[in-house]
Amino acid sequence: MSNGERVKKSIIDRRVRQAKRVKLENQLETWGYNFCEDCFRNDDLPLDCSHNISVDQCQKMGRAELAWDLDNIVIRGRKCHQKKDNMDLRFNNLK
Repeated sequence: MSNGERVKKSIIDRRVRQAKRVKLENQLETWGYNFCEDCFRNDDLPLDCSHNISVDQCQKMGRAELAWDLDNIVIRGRKCHQKKDNMDLRFNNLK
């Protein structure tokens, strides 16, 4: 972590799962339903909790706490998530 504290991978994973659950619960509580924060649709299922800075990058930067920071987690529909991560196979053929 940025303060020099070392955190086991199992603890990071648990905190990330908890943060994702809180993110989904907060959106549901605020709006009454869950939706993609990129395209604002709720029919692109399943909804994923995506990281702006990946968990792997957070760890490599020595900033593991970013992995469970709610501001680093974005709710995305599967298509938007794949597009953000350059994993949308429809677009890979165009490169």
